[in-house]
Amino acid sequence: MNPQVKLTLTDNYGQVYTVTTVPAQIGSSTQCTILLDEPGVSEVHAELLLQDNIWMLKDMTGENSISINGEKIQSAQKLANYDVISIGSAILRVGIQEMQSVTSQIHHPDGVSQTPAADLSDFRSTGGAHISDTQPNHVIPKKSCRACHQPIHPEAEICPHCGVRQTLPPAPAPIVGKKSKTTAGLLGIFLGGLGIHKFYLGQGGAGFLYLVFCWTYLPAIIGFIEGLSYFAMSDQQFSEKYG
Repeated sequence: MNPQVKLTLTDNYGQVYTVTTVPAQIGSSTQCTILLDEPGVSEVHAELLLQDNIWMLKDMTGENSISINGEKIQSAQKLANYDVISIGSAILRVGIQEMQSVTSQIHHPDGVSQTPAADLSDFRSTGGAHISDTQPNHVIPKKSCRACHQPIHPEAEICPHCGVRQTLPPAPAPIVGKKSKTTAGLLGIFLGGLGIHKFYLGQGGAGFLYLVFCWTYLPAIIGFIEGLSYFAMSDQQFSEKYG
């Protein structure tokens, strides 16, 4: 059976598989149409079917072990262009195109129109799949996992080999307080005897006590020490404590 709709599968290494016969098997067995030598892939893990020019993917394990766009499939599932299939540690990106748009009409001077056969001279056959020996026009760039350094698809968020997420969560924004550490420190050093630094930090009760006992000079000594302690703090520590 020759499909009228072209199906290509691109793995996370940039390898392109073009399926030309159905049904086509996907698995780790050398007898499969598409051989995937990846962890978690069974000998015959999935089967590609064509029903009314609609490509379907069927889980042959019966274990709901295949995901399409992150969702587990229960039985035969319809495939759409740009779908992402996860089989074990393997990731396959779906490409679907009608054969009418792949081949072009050639018009001869005598008015006879012919449709040339698709040129597969640069493909090597593996069962019912054809794997290109030449680089495609748009080469998918590769990147390495930041943990295991295995090659993965550049758009992969999770490494299929070790499961490590590739994009780190954004760092928390630094806490920016309304009070100035420098201002509080200077007020403590020069006006600590009057408790001005306490009033500035919103500690009115403590500031009032400093003001009442300012004649003893003890508040001035304490304020001087507190002013120096403010300068010793980091901006983060000062903001968390005093806002």
